[in-house]
Amino acid sequence: MAEERGTLPAWARVLAIVVGVISIGASVIVLLFPYVALLTLVILLGIALLFIGVERLINGITGHSYAWVTAPATGSPTLSDKTPGAPTSPP
Repeated sequence: MAEERGTLPAWARVLAIVVGVISIGASVIVLLFPYVALLTLVILLGIALLFIGVERLINGITGHSYAWVTAPATGSPTLSDKTPGAPTSPP
């Protein structure tokens, strides 16, 4: 069966419907019980801040930088590794 241009596959349509139903249910819960929604938000924010704090503390104690930010994981040279005027390899 050929799909028309611009239509979603069946699995994506089902997923969109499920996510829509969950979103509507969550919005009803938030509207009916705003304190539950606020409490959930505070708990999630607290957990996120806890993870960030532990990560920063470990980085400060060990002295390691954020390797995933400062160097690419592919092993390719960084901008600081390139010497001006040096030949570059083809991509």
